[in-house]
Amino acid sequence: MKSRFAYILIFSALFSSYSGLACAEIYRWVDAQGNVEYSDQEREGAEKVEVGPTATITMPKMADIPPRSSDEPESAPSSYYATLNITFPTNDSAFHSGNGDLTVLFTSDPTLYPNHSYRVSLDGAPVGTTKDNFLELKGIDRGTHTVSLDVIDNSGVIQSTTPVQFTIHRPSVKN
Repeated sequence: MKSRFAYILIFSALFSSYSGLACAEIYRWVDAQGNVEYSDQEREGAEKVEVGPTATITMPKMADIPPRSSDEPESAPSSYYATLNITFPTNDSAFHSGNGDLTVLFTSDPTLYPNHSYRVSLDGAPVGTTKDNFLELKGIDRGTHTVSLDVIDNSGVIQSTTPVQFTIHRPSVKN
């Protein structure tokens, strides 16, 4: 009987010491250099900090989460980009370019996803890829051309623009 009482007494003493740690008081003060400090020991000039209850969350059990069926297809969006436009050159525009250089400008909304790239094609042939909103083309012959823009990833074309037609005027070598 005495041993049972001793165990209860020891258990009570341990339990009360742990609960005292959980309810420890916190003190705050500013030192001579202006640094804010905290401690569980009261010091001169320290003020007691009221600590609210600890926030906790309960995570769902794995058994409560339905497994994903492996035969469910990944649903790809019908259109990744709400807008995908070539902003320069504009359709049916004409301009002078002495050296035949052209900077194609384009926009997309939302901005380009990390695993996507822009691919610019001139007269149906790809001429470059970029992650920027422009691509510089060099030495384009004078005449009428079409430029188009595709968004691509490793598997191919994601989305395309309507081709834009433009005309470059260049000085003639003969004149």
